[in-house]
Amino acid sequence: MEVISVPPAVSGQPQTGAGDIIFVDYKDQGGLFRNRVSFDCCAFSFVQNGQKHIYRGAENTVLKPGYGMLVPEGNCLITEHSDNAERYHSVIVFFPGSVGRQFIEARGYRQTLQLQEAPYLHFKTNLYIQEYVRNVRSLITHGHKFSPEMAVLKVQELLTAMYEMAPEILTAVFRPQGNLTLKNLVENNLLNPVTLDELAFLANRSLSSFKRDFQKEYGLPPQKYILDRRLEMARADLCLGKSASEIYLDYGYAHLPSFTAAFKRKFGFSPSRYQKAIGFERLA
Repeated sequence: MEVISVPPAVSGQPQTGAGDIIFVDYKDQGGLFRNRVSFDCCAFSFVQNGQKHIYRGAENTVLKPGYGMLVPEGNCLITEHSDNAERYHSVIVFFPGSVGRQFIEARGYRQTLQLQEAPYLHFKTNLYIQEYVRNVRSLITHGHKFSPEMAVLKVQELLTAMYEMAPEILTAVFRPQGNLTLKNLVENNLLNPVTLDELAFLANRSLSSFKRDFQKEYGLPPQKYILDRRLEMARADLCLGKSASEIYLDYGYAHLPSFTAAFKRKFGFSPSRYQKAIGFERLA
């Protein structure tokens, strides 16, 4: 599948800016398919119509109108679509990570969060940020030309508003992070509808390298690890009294018989017999 590189991929959209700082009024038909997107820089995204579902190694979230997100550099999976007859619409601010890092360094904030991956900053927009977005759209519409200095100041204005809302998380976005392990990448996406190939993309590896590295580090293929972990989680749900028919979709099975067969292969009992074996029987 093609990897979409941004901001180059949105060059045909209405925009303004200077140098590596770009303000975009983005509209597209969208769809329910997931795109593989590589962010060459950081980006603020403000959805105006529809919704954006975004996955990274450690987390995933849905962005709707009235909310914004700061996306760090790197790979992610994105679905964008409209909920009505209008096209999907968002306002995006692209800027180099160096601008954010210099902004944080100038404030001397001491970070206490210990994270393996730069987090998203997902937030509800306040009145100030809503006016900021309206102003950006107006500048794009009227063809305003930014000088490099003014473009930096415009990004710093937004960073300042975000810093007042969430200094700890904003700092974490621009501070060096540890490496997200392959096992944690898989664990964080166990119940997400992502393929092994997409997990490899999130890990910045080819599929063959991802499988080889996972096998080398954990002694089993990633697909077997995923299957086993999902079944262990399903077993925990059965112990809480849930039925197989209530949970099989949650663990990636399209059909109940497929889930029942997989459960029996791993544990030696069908889900219902397993519940009886541990002394739990559902009331009629």
